[in-house]
Amino acid sequence: MKISKVFFIFSLMILSGIYLCLRLYKFEEKTIYRLDQGLHLLESWEMVQNKDIRLVGPMVSSKTFLDRGFFIGPQYYYVLSFLGIITNWNPILITIFLLLLEFCFILYFVFWILKKIGRIEALTILSLFTFSKLFIIHSRFFWNPHFLLPLGVLAIISLDSYLNRKKVKYLAFFSFLWGLAFGFHYAAILWGIPLLAILIKNKMFWNKNTFIVLPMFFILGDLPWFIFELRNNFYNIKTIWWTMTQSVDGGKIELHYLVYPWIIFALYWLVKTISKIRINKILLGIFIVITISLIQVYLIKDSIPNNQLKVWNYVIEKETIKKILINGCPNNFNVANTVTGDTRSYDLRFLLIRNGCKPMDVDKYPETKTLFLIAPIERRPENETVWEVSSVGKVKIKREEKLNEVIMFYELKKNEN
Repeated sequence: MKISKVFFIFSLMILSGIYLCLRLYKFEEKTIYRLDQGLHLLESWEMVQNKDIRLVGPMVSSKTFLDRGFFIGPQYYYVLSFLGIITNWNPILITIFLLLLEFCFILYFVFWILKKIGRIEALTILSLFTFSKLFIIHSRFFWNPHFLLPLGVLAIISLDSYLNRKKVKYLAFFSFLWGLAFGFHYAAILWGIPLLAILIKNKMFWNKNTFIVLPMFFILGDLPWFIFELRNNFYNIKTIWWTMTQSVDGGKIELHYLVYPWIIFALYWLVKTISKIRINKILLGIFIVITISLIQVYLIKDSIPNNQLKVWNYVIEKETIKKILINGCPNNFNVANTVTGDTRSYDLRFLLIRNGCKPMDVDKYPETKTLFLIAPIERRPENETVWEVSSVGKVKIKREEKLNEVIMFYELKKNEN
């Protein structure tokens, strides 16, 4: 059953409006701005300030072996640097920019599916993205795995062009995108599984281009990372191998490892399957969207629960910055946080630097004269044992204020006596 062009355009507009409303409503309160975002913005800011050309990006903090970590490519730093410059390093504007950018790529994919397969299939894809609990949550923070989605859109279109037109330039572009995606997150290596299946099915695997063009342009896509490897005795490759084979948590599979590299390939396969089924496709599309949405509601837990966001969100973080800077930028000061697990408070640390007020370095807590501490209301600073607080030594409370019903703001002065 086909649907009219007018109905398609109307549905597209309605779904697009719902997509944006679900993500932008009370955006500052729901934005996740924590350790990763603050730290990576800080590192990107330092790269710009120092005019430092980097060959690798952030360390993968969740995977280590004997305190030895490995690094992704530098692409993420350069994207954040560009966005930081054009937004005056505003985390909210950066998040919104990336949210809208991802939406544009989703629409591009939808219109490509519309042209290639049909209207029902295109609306099914947009509906799945619109009502996906996972993608709603993830649209409220920026994170390097997210770039696999827009790159995946370009990659699947390039691969389809290669299969249909047999021109090597499309395979080269796909491979370059693959290397670029690998630089953003190692999970992009999983593109190899659907790629292998597609090439074998189309009897194109044993083509010489598969063994020459693919690896050549893959390396070009993440060239800085490969240069780093050659200059450092394959540090990352060795560390990845040790971590995955010997670390207790090395082989742990996170949801985003599978979703972001495979989502575009999976949706492409899904809509091609729908197009071949000879039943009412409108009802089938609605059934698929409702089923997948309900499964996500049941299976997917928020990466940061709503109650935590109510306790510590971007709105409260901005208010905290105002309290720290109430009398101008302090001297010899540092910040700490025992609410979120980011004890060194990279979220506040970056916001302070953005406001022209740099705290002392994270290894200088023992030399700190003034410590601004965010803590649960029942967790008094005089009894605190974390190094970032205890290493300061004896302190007196100069100021204490409630930030909300469960957390406190303290200004602690080092007792010199």
